[in-house]
Amino acid sequence: MNSKYLWTVLAALIFLNGCNQDESSTLSTAVEPPKTDVELLNEQEWDDNRVYVTKDNYILMKEANGTIPGIVKPCFVVNSAKEWPREDLSNADSYDLPRVDFRWDNGEFTNASSDEKAIYEARDKIWSIKTDGTDLRLVTDFLDVVPPRPHNRAVTVKMMRRSPNNRYLAWSNNVEKVIFDLETQESIVLGADRGHSQFLWAEDSSYLYFEDKAKYWKYEITTGKTTQMDDDFHFSEVGVIYGGKRYVVSDFGVVIYDELTDERLLSFGYPSKGDEIYSQFVKDYNVRKDFHMKTRSISPDGKYAWGESSKYRFFMNTETQEVRTEKIVRSEVGDYQYFEQLGLNANYVRDGAGGVIFLKLNEDKTVPKDKWTNWPQVCSGHSATLSWLYNGFANNGAFVKEDK
Repeated sequence: MNSKYLWTVLAALIFLNGCNQDESSTLSTAVEPPKTDVELLNEQEWDDNRVYVTKDNYILMKEANGTIPGIVKPCFVVNSAKEWPREDLSNADSYDLPRVDFRWDNGEFTNASSDEKAIYEARDKIWSIKTDGTDLRLVTDFLDVVPPRPHNRAVTVKMMRRSPNNRYLAWSNNVEKVIFDLETQESIVLGADRGHSQFLWAEDSSYLYFEDKAKYWKYEITTGKTTQMDDDFHFSEVGVIYGGKRYVVSDFGVVIYDELTDERLLSFGYPSKGDEIYSQFVKDYNVRKDFHMKTRSISPDGKYAWGESSKYRFFMNTETQEVRTEKIVRSEVGDYQYFEQLGLNANYVRDGAGGVIFLKLNEDKTVPKDKWTNWPQVCSGHSATLSWLYNGFANNGAFVKEDK
């Protein structure tokens, strides 16, 4: 694969707009301007066929693993994050597909290093990318909001959730809870109490529920007002507000509330204490061990939810209340595996951040064993984690452009 081809692919992948030049109606004898550092770098022959975006950042085009041959995906090497394009709400091309937020410490760092740039590059930052693995963007490095502490030079992201209008990113390091505004590039610190973090955005992005001081709070975007919720109010770190309903994916099932009245409309999953079979159920199973869903996800409209415990996977239709269950066999790919990022109508799933597993589900919403794709998404730094889907209704929920 030659550099010229790679450069052509790159231009389509990352949507970096060059300067348009007017065509001259007459022949010109003007001397061509000197080539840029990037142009000179890309004229060289590289063993790994890298393509430079800036003089310190480049992309490696790698053939994806999986059952579908010939798929080539970009793997990003970012050695200078401040030179990398930021997510831009005014760029419509960035939002023609669903996107994924994730944390990534893009640079290398050792405790012996005293180089401030190396320390900065190795710190956690929040990035975003299209579901097809293109258009990587830096969302925020947030160092002006949460300065490095003397005993811990790096701020570690533990949770992030994007608003439905894509403008606001709520994130936490399990101490500070912060809203970052992509439009104004400003941040608001909502709380700074050490403990578990949860966020849930309003359907119209006008308010945010968050957890701080072991209490639930509501923050109103327009007024800046923060209100403590009643003790019987519930939401979870995995959930969505859609169609006037608040979907809560709990450790053991799904609970649905009327968002306006807070009336509990429906709950299902394993039996509740009021059910006749509850006592026998608890007797027959180790509930905390077998049914506690440590990993969970939900589709953008709340119709489908998924969870995985140490022994089982659960796939739930919140409209029909159907719950499908499979026992995990570690040596086999399950029917309901890799559902970390669950797309609209459960047509697509995507799993991972540093490395990505990508699947278009069968019509019965199970994993196709003969059609899957896997690729490395980042090629520098130590780790990338905490993927979370947003802009989920774009392209009718399809994770690639050819499907709508």
